[in-house]
Amino acid sequence: MTATNKQPGRHKIEELLPWHATGTLSRYDADRVEQALAGDRELARRYELVRQELAETVRLNETLGAPSARAVDKLFAAINAEEALAPRRDARQSRTMSAGDTRQAPG
Repeated sequence: MTATNKQPGRHKIEELLPWHATGTLSRYDADRVEQALAGDRELARRYELVRQELAETVRLNETLGAPSARAVDKLFAAINAEEALAPRRDARQSRTMSAGDTRQAPG
């Protein structure tokens, strides 16, 4: 039996490593991952690789910088053009829907 197959569900735990590295797991799943890491050196080694890859991805993305003012202007112009073409709702229907009421507005 290989180290990968020693623990039932190890593959599922390994799939959670990227989310554990970013801190987005539920408390229950984070505890499961931590418990598995404490008892499995190979899994802990893989987790360290995931953390290194995450750090490198963040570093690389930060070097890209923010989009240019021209790109932002172009994006908002496209959004505004799309909104202008979208069908308008009746004002009463809009208010009703924004209030969370699921009833149809009287027509």
